[in-house]
Amino acid sequence: MMTNYKPSLDRLSQLITLLKDSACRRMTRQLLNMGTDPTLIMEVCQKSLIDIGRKYENGEYFIAGLIMAGDIMKQIIDMVLPYVKSPQRPQGRGRILIGTVAGDIHDLGKNMAGAMLTTYGYVVKDLGVDVRPESFLEETWHFQPHIVGLSSLMTSGHGALTQTVQLIRQQVPLPGRPVIFISGAMIIDSIKKRSGADHVVNNVAETVFLCERVMMDLKSRDKSKEPVKDGVGKDDQPTP
Repeated sequence: MMTNYKPSLDRLSQLITLLKDSACRRMTRQLLNMGTDPTLIMEVCQKSLIDIGRKYENGEYFIAGLIMAGDIMKQIIDMVLPYVKSPQRPQGRGRILIGTVAGDIHDLGKNMAGAMLTTYGYVVKDLGVDVRPESFLEETWHFQPHIVGLSSLMTSGHGALTQTVQLIRQQVPLPGRPVIFISGAMIIDSIKKRSGADHVVNNVAETVFLCERVMMDLKSRDKSKEPVKDGVGKDDQPTP
């Protein structure tokens, strides 16, 4: 006989990590009906994804488990997104290019971040998974994003991550070069320094916050470059 558990984010995390498909859907529905913040549910998904990735690397789960986890996450995201309230900000707040680097095929964290950024009014272009550095560079030229987000859950993708960051930095000159952030369970500050990326983010909420801050900084910088009305600058005021 199955025990009835009180709906909680901790219990949802346990169910996801245990790959309990129907129980995860039921718990998610109960949490949403209780008024739980949908962004917290998405953060739980991301935490559970990291736990499942560790189990895979430790040999506790195999490819079939990763496929099942992906299906569970997709179902939860589909349930949660309709409850994510848009902050009523206009479309076109900024252009963001995202993708999982070559050597890595994980996309759940990236997909959640892309979905959240879209609800905040950003134009998001998702290149998918196992994306070569040259493809990121080509799309950077064509799409002209303000921000490029590179995802790599597995350590096997760190080499391509560094190559991608350095290629964009070398080939796209300032001031048109986008801000580059990297994300993934195994991303640490040493990898950020080695790659030359501008920022590291660890979860969906942090990704949205970073993009908001970057766009505010870019807009402030653009305003500071605007010509002063009547051709009189701050240092050109007439002497009284």
